[in-house]
Amino acid sequence: MIGNDIVDLRLAEVQSNWRRKGFLDKVFTASEQSMISRSQQPDILVWKLWSMKESAYKARLRLQKKIKIDPLAFDCMPGNKDLGQVCCEGKIYHTISGIGDDFIHTYAYADKFDTRLSQDIVHMNETNRVRKTLYQAVISAVAFTMDWKKHDLAIAKNDLGIPELYRRDKKTTILCSLSHHGRYGSYMTSF
Repeated sequence: MIGNDIVDLRLAEVQSNWRRKGFLDKVFTASEQSMISRSQQPDILVWKLWSMKESAYKARLRLQKKIKIDPLAFDCMPGNKDLGQVCCEGKIYHTISGIGDDFIHTYAYADKFDTRLSQDIVHMNETNRVRKTLYQAVISAVAFTMDWKKHDLAIAKNDLGIPELYRRDKKTTILCSLSHHGRYGSYMTSF
């Protein structure tokens, strides 16, 4: 099971004042708050932890098929460099985070790392075309990898809002996760 999340750091700086009273208590556990308070780059760490939680939430949603939005239920344990783990109700989700000049991208997976993952970050010029741009990027990547025709592929969200890939109107077993925020979109697929 997979999930991914991306944060446009410039937009997050404008939209979300994480220093406002009560924000950290609603979103981060005591151990996460302690990490943030000791960090030399607290802004980066806040959004990295947020991205880890979001990507693990998306992976969990695929497994459990129920929506429970409770950021405090997801306990982040950043590891060395880009690797980390998120624990939720006894289940461990492994994460890999990348930090760019003005974005943070994390993808999560349950179980072992799947080497058949494909992922990319898409820079958006027009925020009103985000979904279409991401869908086209996923379809192009899958068509290339599987040697399928792009016009045979489509993406539709299920009742839980999880994107699913269809080929010739039949649901495939290929998993895809989409995320967008501000000027950036990201996707990952698992074949």
